[in-house]
Amino acid sequence: MPRLALLLEYVGSDLHGSQYQVGVRTVQCDLESALSAYFRRPMKTIFCGRTDAGVHAQGQVVHFDVEEDAATVDEQPLKDSEQSFVQSFKQDAEIDLWRLCWALNGILRSDIAVRKIEVVPDDFHARFTATSRQYVYRILNSAQRSSLLKDNHYFMPHKLDLKAMQAASFDLIGTHDFASFKGANKEKTTTVCSVTRAELLNKGEGRLEFWIAANHFVYNMVRIITGTLIEIGLGKRAPDTIAVALSKSDRSLTGKTAPPFGLTLHSVKYPEHYKLFEETPLS
Repeated sequence: MPRLALLLEYVGSDLHGSQYQVGVRTVQCDLESALSAYFRRPMKTIFCGRTDAGVHAQGQVVHFDVEEDAATVDEQPLKDSEQSFVQSFKQDAEIDLWRLCWALNGILRSDIAVRKIEVVPDDFHARFTATSRQYVYRILNSAQRSSLLKDNHYFMPHKLDLKAMQAASFDLIGTHDFASFKGANKEKTTTVCSVTRAELLNKGEGRLEFWIAANHFVYNMVRIITGTLIEIGLGKRAPDTIAVALSKSDRSLTGKTAPPFGLTLHSVKYPEHYKLFEETPLS
């Protein structure tokens, strides 16, 4: 009573990733600290997925449970002015969710923000019920750097062959083994992923966006794909590099890992019956 889902965004520049780590600042550390301050009890959260140090998020999804005994602190009822979330939630869930969102944003530092909060069924799991995730990697392909885009665009001052990069990205569509695009870590999940979107968009004025959506991603997959596409665009690798790499399990066939600050977790999809985070107009 109840399970809640948060839609979270953050700028990863000063964060050591999303997941808890001892002695450093992470998104999970800050969020659980804010929740614990609000509910005045230890709170635990589950993230839809991990983002590395320096990576941003626009649509990270998190869930957590609020227990019935959150209505008391040290076995003493809260004062009327400090009415617990569970008690007030029973009276007016919509208003109290707005208050919780507002309160958390007041506690959190400015580089992390809660965009929405919703009640979800007990069978909802931020990670395991997700059906796909979508990332965008942003590149500034310009002769000069930009002070406004430096925190979320990878600056590439050399001319890129966009047609070659766009053509190569189409080879990613479908179900493939992405072992050649996996960074070195101890992760032992499957390297087979089903990609439903992979396209390079030219937004003008040198701003490029590589969008990719899949049911599953392996460690550093998007950044290695982006690094490979950039090397194809620079003429350092053949246009069929991605197709060849997908047919083998050889990391040496793919490009360098692009830096983290160009990457953003854009959104996460769940089965339609959850109706999660549907847009509602401002009143």
